[in-house]
Amino acid sequence: MNPIVQVICLKKYFPMKAGKTVYAVDGVSFDLNKGETLGLVGESGSGKSTVARCMLQLLRPTGGDVLFEGQNLVGLSEARLKSFRRQMQIIFQDPYGSLTPRMKISSLLGEPLEVHGIESKEQRKERIATLLQKVGLKPEHMDRYPHEFSGGQRQRISIARALMLNPKVLIADEPVSALDVSVRAQILNLLVELQKEFDLSSLFVSHDLSVIKYMCERIMVMYLGRLVEMAPKQALFSNHQHPYTMALISAIPVPAVREKRQRVVLQGDMPSPSRPPSGCRFHTRCPSKIDGCDKEEPLLKNIGEGHYVACHLR
Repeated sequence: MNPIVQVICLKKYFPMKAGKTVYAVDGVSFDLNKGETLGLVGESGSGKSTVARCMLQLLRPTGGDVLFEGQNLVGLSEARLKSFRRQMQIIFQDPYGSLTPRMKISSLLGEPLEVHGIESKEQRKERIATLLQKVGLKPEHMDRYPHEFSGGQRQRISIARALMLNPKVLIADEPVSALDVSVRAQILNLLVELQKEFDLSSLFVSHDLSVIKYMCERIMVMYLGRLVEMAPKQALFSNHQHPYTMALISAIPVPAVREKRQRVVLQGDMPSPSRPPSGCRFHTRCPSKIDGCDKEEPLLKNIGEGHYVACHLR
């Protein structure tokens, strides 16, 4: 496969008072291939959104590299990043907070075109109307303000804004978690259709494995700043190897009443990222830990056919 984005040993640390440090992302590496949807799943606080923002350089990494079509984005000035950001766009989690309330939809969607000097004023208006229709809204909606729309409609507007510059890479950071259940399926189906139409390469971030399963071809599982498993979708669900992945999958609701699934219940909460455990970071909650798990950190290794796992048992 030909990767469009390569993330190499990405690290993001946040300094705190009293000399403490939050190790939000600590050595994450993966490739995003052209035309694929890659999923990133994990509990809240695992570092998923930080990875997404570091890819776009919205947060400057503490260490590591982010290559877009071979060009390293880490360390580039804001002026040089401008052209690359045109190719990489993001849909944020909160459709209420990501749209400026004092701007009309026409201004919100037209601003990216204006910043990059694309097309005339009339051409921009036509492009906005076309994209609004593609996301299931009407051209006359461009004259309204964000507060006049529902949460689902606002997320459609956010999707239109992300696609306004015709990017090659789209990052969706929990795009349906703030929406009503009845609206989520509509937005997910819309994203699937738009990815095919615009030939997008996507990173889809979520804490919901059922959503990830529907959207993605490959899935990465993250725990406390590190990847613990990465595999094609079918392999991850039928042959998962890491105890944390097993616990996440066992927590997915089963639609059939009579179907039984052995639930793996994890004890305790995720440790603080400012004080990660020694050795394997999951060993404090792992039901399968062995001697040495608390001393040596396992490496993410390939166990065959693109299936990677970081576990001393594998």
